[in-house]
Amino acid sequence: MLKFLLSTVVAMSMSLVSYGSFAEDECKGDADCKDGKVCILALKPPVCKDPQPAGAPCKRDAVCASKKCEVPDGKEVGSCK
Repeated sequence: MLKFLLSTVVAMSMSLVSYGSFAEDECKGDADCKDGKVCILALKPPVCKDPQPAGAPCKRDAVCASKKCEVPDGKEVGSCK
């Protein structure tokens, strides 16, 4: 039983550490990002990344390297052109 509890605690600690390092990249807007990166709202959860290449998911022009995000009518997410 003790071995099971110990392995559970270790597994939970590792998942919290990996989440903590990922949480630093989460954003709500471009102001949350640094070094020329933009907040990619089309990803779940949104994260700071360099502007996206053609074909990458987008919700707005600012996140595309081409500055052109094409969102089909009735859809929330489109793709960079």
